[in-house]
Amino acid sequence: KGHSEGLEQGIKDGIEQGIEQSISHSILMLQESGVPKDKVILQLMNHFQLSTEEAVTKIDSYWK
Repeated sequence: KGHSEGLEQGIKDGIEQGIEQSISHSILMLQESGVPKDKVILQLMNHFQLSTEEAVTKIDSYWK
């Protein structure tokens, strides 16, 4: 049982890391394309099902 729980947690962690990487790359690409922050927030909310607060937190983390 321990092995399968560890495997499931590893898979879950990998998926979460992949999503986070997708979000950070999306923010950087949109920023480099000249898209304003408010539009990027809306894109994050639509494409990643984030709340406004979550999207703003991601912008604060990854916007350069």
